Amino acid sequence: MKVLVTRTDRLGDLVLSLPVFACLKQARPDWSIQALVAPASVPVVENDPALDRVWTWTPGDLCQRRELLPALRREGFQAAVMLHYQGELAGLLKKAHIPRRYGPLSKLGSWFRLNRGMIQNRSRCRHHELEYNLHLAGRLLGKEAKAVCVPSEPRLVLTSGQRQAGQEFRRDLAAGAHTVVFVHPGSGGSALDWEPRRFAGVANSLAALEGFAVFITGAGGDSDMVNRVRPLLNPPVKVLLDQYGLRDFLGVLSGGDLMIAPSTGPLHLAAALGLAVVGLYPPVPTMSPHRWGPRGPLARVVVPDVECPSRRFCQGVRCPQHNCLQAVYERDVLDMALALLKQRENQVDQPDGK
Repeated sequence: MKVLVTRTDRLGDLVLSLPVFACLKQARPDWSIQALVAPASVPVVENDPALDRVWTWTPGDLCQRRELLPALRREGFQAAVMLHYQGELAGLLKKAHIPRRYGPLSKLGSWFRLNRGMIQNRSRCRHHELEYNLHLAGRLLGKEAKAVCVPSEPRLVLTSGQRQAGQEFRRDLAAGAHTVVFVHPGSGGSALDWEPRRFAGVANSLAALEGFAVFITGAGGDSDMVNRVRPLLNPPVKVLLDQYGLRDFLGVLSGGDLMIAPSTGPLHLAAALGLAVVGLYPPVPTMSPHRWGPRGPLARVVVPDVECPSRRFCQGVRCPQHNCLQAVYERDVLDMALALLKQRENQVDQPDGK
């Protein structure tokens, strides 16, 4: 059977969807599992061993739509799993004559376009995003799901060339350092912002430690935050703004040890590559780590110790606690980061450490 799994929204959301591919392939190795993602996200899935093919989709692109529809029909998919509902794409899957169409029944149109839909109420945030994704895979698999569709950490697969690029980055830009740290201050609008001076304070403090090399990363929409942090940095800290495409950035990340960031795609990428990560999260349900936290062997979060008055969505400036992330101080992040690095070092020193 041929199955198309779609996830066409944000980068971090796609990372938290990776266990679905592994789950489906483990349960049914005889199936052809294929993915449909946003064009910019292809490097996240292009080397995934569970996938037989990667398709791309850009909302509103009529030329692509005219090409994609007959191509999907020719492929002859028996099922499609939409991990994130998108009305235009759901209509296309229906017109492609895919007989079984799974996904969250989150919009009015989803009840008409998805004939195997599932009520999840994701905005209530009862589960992690990764678990919501696996629930949809489980609906396709039925009884087989219990054995294989269990929450697991996302794993990013890189080429040997990308891994080598990470080693070269470490050798050339962090020469002599035993610890490479990435600080990614931009959230892309997906979370509350920590103050630029606090990001700079963390970066400067780590860069002052012997053997540490610290880099500020960002691209596109992160530029405003990075440029607010830049003037506050001490000379040892280097800024890598808009210097890498995603494929190259993944290689660079693989050469690091630690990332500090808010809830954003690069935080999830780093966690999926096995780096130690410290995420800064507000307690509001729709932004909290309970729903969006990074998943990885050394992934931890810092949440302000405040009572959030919201049941679902952030109230913004109307909230008496706004901006609650300011209740997190540099020392909170530094202590967690250094403890994680010590744990990572101990794991590497073990006989079976990798």
